Amino acid sequence: WRVKTRRAVHSHRLKMAHRSDRHGGAVKRRAGVPIATPASTETARDAATDERAHPLAKWWAYAAVMRALKVWDAMAAWKRYAWITLVVAGPYVAWVCYLWFHLQSGLLRPPVAVDHPRPVLIVGTQSSGTTQMSHQLARIGLEIGHETSDATWDFARDGTISWLHGMRFMPGRAPPATIASMCSRFRKNMGWHPALFRAPALGCSYRSTWDKCWSAECAGIVTREWGCAARGTCETPFDVALLQLRHPMRTMESLAAKFCPPDDDLAGAFKPPHVNFLELAAALWPERTDWNATGCVDAVGWYVALYTRDMLAAKDAGFIADAFRVEDSYPCEVAERAGLLLTNARARARCDSARVAREQLEKGNSDRKGGGVEAMAKTAKGKNVRNKNGRVRFEPRDVVSVELRALIADVASRGGYPSIEDDTEEA
Repeated sequence: WRVKTRRAVHSHRLKMAHRSDRHGGAVKRRAGVPIATPASTETARDAATDERAHPLAKWWAYAAVMRALKVWDAMAAWKRYAWITLVVAGPYVAWVCYLWFHLQSGLLRPPVAVDHPRPVLIVGTQSSGTTQMSHQLARIGLEIGHETSDATWDFARDGTISWLHGMRFMPGRAPPATIASMCSRFRKNMGWHPALFRAPALGCSYRSTWDKCWSAECAGIVTREWGCAARGTCETPFDVALLQLRHPMRTMESLAAKFCPPDDDLAGAFKPPHVNFLELAAALWPERTDWNATGCVDAVGWYVALYTRDMLAAKDAGFIADAFRVEDSYPCEVAERAGLLLTNARARARCDSARVAREQLEKGNSDRKGGGVEAMAKTAKGKNVRNKNGRVRFEPRDVVSVELRALIADVASRGGYPSIEDDTEEA
């Protein structure tokens, strides 16, 4: 009975202290502290006794780290999204910063404007070895853009190697139907987009592959670039223009391997080329109206023959300085023809060492080590090998059109090839 009485008195005193201003009762009420009981008082006393300050708590760095960890724990639901964003967007942001620092900032070297003269423009059909030539020219220290002349976002201050930049050597002006067709939509794997020529003058967003803004930008570029060499109105001038040639039959084989799917019902036959190829070829040469009716061999044959014909005509008119056969050309020889070895000391030094290594290799005195021999390698084969192991092989009799066969023979002869029967190069 006495124990029960003492407990009741003690509990009553605690309640009175909480309700009154004694022992901080008013402060406890304003803070919302619940009424204390003997059990809760003892628990709080034990917890306070067990808590001890960390030895490093007095250091500000430790306190800052602990606060950051508490914030990070509070954002536990967003951790995985933060890591995904960092992994996905981090490399892209780093690459954009790298390009801006090297090409636009002016901290390392002056930026190159769109109307600034470039040393060389090399044109050639698709599958004529332009990809490999650009890689080999880069290996000797030259900045040659493949399919692009926009030096604000690509390393193209030394020049460009491209097939559609040959649009400046096309005769006359671009027909309205050509402009409408080329700018109607984006065609993948065709090496054609307005951003490859310059930064968009209309402020088009790079986040969008194609929209109305890019279509309008495309129309302006095609209208200005088509035939601008004869008019002298090209926006990006080049000091020297060269034509890269490859045997027409070998080029046709690579194009067929790229754009023509094999026919499952007939061994060794092909279905018509991809619609992107047919639409762009029809836009460039609208005088031919049977692009969709011809088979794979004749379609790629007309493309190669017509493109080479127009570029050889520009060479005869003096707009293209010289032509070279890719099967016989070393990258240093191409750079020398373009005059790049006179202005680029690094490329000149590498070509000199490569020439010495090649001479030693021919004499049998080289150990075949080092990059000198690679820099002097011909471009008959390379990274972009479409027709692997010669799986696609054409002969002149595979060309149905007699007119096309004659045109292929003509451009091959004008390019320095003995005849279209020349099959000495492996595809």
